[in-house]
Amino acid sequence: MSMKIVQVVPRLESGGVERGAIEVASSLVAAGHEAVLISQGGQLVDEVERVGARHVLMSVADKSIKALGALRTLKRWLESERPDVIHPRSRLPAWLCWRIWKSMPVERRPGLVTSVHGLHSVNRYSSVISRGERVEVVSRTARQYLEDHYVVDPRDKVRVIHRGIDPNAYFPEYRPDQAWLDTWYRQWSSTSRVPTLVLPGRLTRLKGHEALFPLVRLLARTGRDIRVLVIGGVDPKRRRYAREIQSTVRNDPVLSKHIVFLGHRSDLRDIMSVADIVLSLSSRPESFGRTVLEALSLGTPVVGYRHGGVGEILNEICPDGAVDPEKPEDVFARIASFLESPPSIDNHEFTLQNMCQQTIAMYQELCP
Repeated sequence: MSMKIVQVVPRLESGGVERGAIEVASSLVAAGHEAVLISQGGQLVDEVERVGARHVLMSVADKSIKALGALRTLKRWLESERPDVIHPRSRLPAWLCWRIWKSMPVERRPGLVTSVHGLHSVNRYSSVISRGERVEVVSRTARQYLEDHYVVDPRDKVRVIHRGIDPNAYFPEYRPDQAWLDTWYRQWSSTSRVPTLVLPGRLTRLKGHEALFPLVRLLARTGRDIRVLVIGGVDPKRRRYAREIQSTVRNDPVLSKHIVFLGHRSDLRDIMSVADIVLSLSSRPESFGRTVLEALSLGTPVVGYRHGGVGEILNEICPDGAVDPEKPEDVFARIASFLESPPSIDNHEFTLQNMCQQTIAMYQELCP
């Protein structure tokens, strides 16, 4: 049976949630279903239409009086379009959709799916993530967070659907093209000889950049010549923190010799594929850890803390890379060990195909 599925995201920019919504839309279209994305626009709108889905421009991102207007507009649109399932993938769209859904006659309601993509602050605003007829969570960690903090009734409405990578894009034999390699080694001539570590992630305190500093000093003290590439843009709300850590590195003769800030990069896949080790030093558990999964899928070892979604991925694919978060000093030992003898990396089922198949199956559960 063909379904009409509507996903709602605040904006279609470059985030993982947005890309996941487009990936699901593409799979829906390929399976003969109708896929619609509602958002306030962004650079990925063209990609939505390229995969055969439809985009509807609507003010679903403004936490202001504009949200009331969006409520009326979205309600009229849903009553006219009559989708089978509506799936808001963020908290504000979830509140809009849930309020409309509750006001509709039961026999005319679409199925309602909510998502847990992040371990949000626990409050009433976040509670809407538990109110779908199905609740999609991206990891067992996310499920535990949901059940620990919110009313989940019935408990069996939760579906654990891990994020997935495209194995045609992320695989151990992947190599950047020669033009990229020539440019890379010309710019970083020493990286062809010096072990390269990569710490990806926006410059925010939670990503553990400060934990990198004593680690680099210790590696340098043991006589290791390494280069650590910090890759990630500046969070507009955390500019002061970004300036602080950049200044710390710039003014320290040891750190400045070994750490380079590359900012946001569109070629992270290429960089991780030529790196020796990728690091995950987040101080708090994360709901998943897509970059960790991408690195491991490229065959690059990862050293990270054994908590949250990152811990789940490491325990399944590269258990030797998982370090007790209570023992950060073990990160040094694991890096030293991996530089001498890279660990084995197991095959895994965290694929885009599995993610999309499981998501479509969840939608079908809500269709009569």
